[in-house]
Amino acid sequence: MDLFWINPLIAFCCGIFLSFGIRKVNARIQGRRGPLVRVPPQWHDINYSKILQPLYDILKLFSKKTNIPATAGSLFIISPILAILSGILASLFVPIAGVSFSYSFDLVVLFYLLMGELLFVIIGGITSASLFAVIGGVREIELMLTNEIPFILGTFALAITYDTLSIQVMMGFNLITNPFAAIVVFLAILVKLHMKPFDIAEAESEIVSGLTTEYSGKLLGLLEATKVIMLFVLVALFTDLFLWVPSTGITAVLVFIAGAGVTCLLIGIVHSLFGRFRIDQATWWLFKVPLVLSIIAVLWAAIPRYLL
Repeated sequence: MDLFWINPLIAFCCGIFLSFGIRKVNARIQGRRGPLVRVPPQWHDINYSKILQPLYDILKLFSKKTNIPATAGSLFIISPILAILSGILASLFVPIAGVSFSYSFDLVVLFYLLMGELLFVIIGGITSASLFAVIGGVREIELMLTNEIPFILGTFALAITYDTLSIQVMMGFNLITNPFAAIVVFLAILVKLHMKPFDIAEAESEIVSGLTTEYSGKLLGLLEATKVIMLFVLVALFTDLFLWVPSTGITAVLVFIAGAGVTCLLIGIVHSLFGRFRIDQATWWLFKVPLVLSIIAVLWAAIPRYLL
């Protein structure tokens, strides 16, 4: 049996724990208790497994009624389904402890799936005809246009180094060999996950929840499950490309868990320490910093290979 078929299940389950980890880091940095790992004896009347709070939030949504706005089109219902399918398919191509669907052009396929997931969320939100969703959609598109180029260039820098588009072949501790690519991809992941300072598209204090404002019940549950899967997919991608130490068996699992934990910790720290950009600040900053760094990353990989 090919083990990569269980990658979507692993992605969802591990995504729950990663989501909990980011909440815990955020709470600790802000001086709050946050979700509980261990329940004190005097609190035995509450649920023990607060580490599963992100899962409880999703299950609660699936138990609630789904309200469809009168102005919403059919894509309002279809888009969340297509979004989670894109996330599930993406998890098949990202190696988990070295196990994935191996394909010579899987990096390109992954780009399309990641972009497709985002586009489906944008389309679904906008078809609700909500003003908040439209504003969130415009912001999301602006961020996507300024973020995708650095993200693609950052990963293609490794493709140049290894002369392949296979993620499995590119896996390694490339944080040392190409630190510029690592920085660019990490920043791009923050944008894709709507982490501060790039959570402009769903700024609660300004536009409620942006694209998901009109979603409720099971459809909102699908979108939240998609976020959990995408969190794991992007964390796993960064771990594979920049923090992977070649290994097999149980050692591979431990190395992967350690790398994913470090990546999750860094995401939580950045999310907790920074305020939110305005959309004009975010797009201008993405043009100035990640785009320049991504070009440097490509040159860093290309010059030794083709000129030296």
